[in-house]
Amino acid sequence: MEQSSKPFLSKNNPLNMSIDDGEKFSFNYLLPIYWFTWLLIFFSFILSYSPKFFRALLGSLVGTLIYHFNNKRRNISKKNLSLCFKKMSSHDLNNLCKAYFSYLGKTFIDLPLLWWRSNLSLQSQCQIINSEYIDNELSRDRGVILLTAHSVSLDFGGRSLSKYPIISMYKPFRNKLLNWFIGKSRSKSTDNVVVFPRDNFSFKKVIKALKSQNIFYYVADEDLGKDNSVFENFFDEPKSTLISISKIASLSKASVLPCINHYCPITKKYITFIDKPINGFSENDMEKNAKLINRALEKNIKRNLEQYMWSLRLFQTRPDDRKYPYG
Repeated sequence: MEQSSKPFLSKNNPLNMSIDDGEKFSFNYLLPIYWFTWLLIFFSFILSYSPKFFRALLGSLVGTLIYHFNNKRRNISKKNLSLCFKKMSSHDLNNLCKAYFSYLGKTFIDLPLLWWRSNLSLQSQCQIINSEYIDNELSRDRGVILLTAHSVSLDFGGRSLSKYPIISMYKPFRNKLLNWFIGKSRSKSTDNVVVFPRDNFSFKKVIKALKSQNIFYYVADEDLGKDNSVFENFFDEPKSTLISISKIASLSKASVLPCINHYCPITKKYITFIDKPINGFSENDMEKNAKLINRALEKNIKRNLEQYMWSLRLFQTRPDDRKYPYG
């Protein structure tokens, strides 16, 4: 039986977990099966210290190649866009899709920065807008839930917030070496963080932590089936919407602040935008809660539509009267 993934955590972390409870390097990663992965890791090191203009050029090329040759992801993106924006012309939808893949490629090439550069270096390439909203809530001796969406630069959002005590989740990679290598970059020695694997997540610990001055960085737009979800429009199409965050907020008395990360081509920085707290969650009306969650997500996604992760299967769980949209 395969062992469950473990969290990645810094020595100083919000749950006071022992560093021995986290993922560790294994000498199995030196076996020949991982040699090609080591070559990719070495190449990522070179990329991380390449000039910015070169990474941008290469990223644009990578995005173009993905658009033209990855039919699966291109078709999923076009289907999502056509479902979400039913009044948008086919010309505008196609342009939005192309712009998305361009940003996807550029961010993909920038990811090695997160893996190799120091936190100090990375903070110079990040910016938080409205951090006072977080500080105000924490000053009231309560936790904060940052409700975010899958922008292409999601990981840069987590890095920009590293001065705060953070709890988050990750989806483990099948390649265990890659999982360890990327995971450890999310818990640098200067951080105060625990990043749980999605399949081994302790809601009880998070609820307890959120009763103090800690932050839960929560990605709220995934389609994980019908459990703990209700159908609510996401733009122009009904979507299976996770409502567990309203329950966590109710139990922990934490504030829920929408946020999103995007790349700004003018400042050439990764911007994390923090919105005002969501008020009005109901203890009984889950449809109302789903509506509040999706309206908050939509508002922030609209700040940079082309940088949202349109190639995810956003609508794979369907209401009974709707067909599966991905061929």
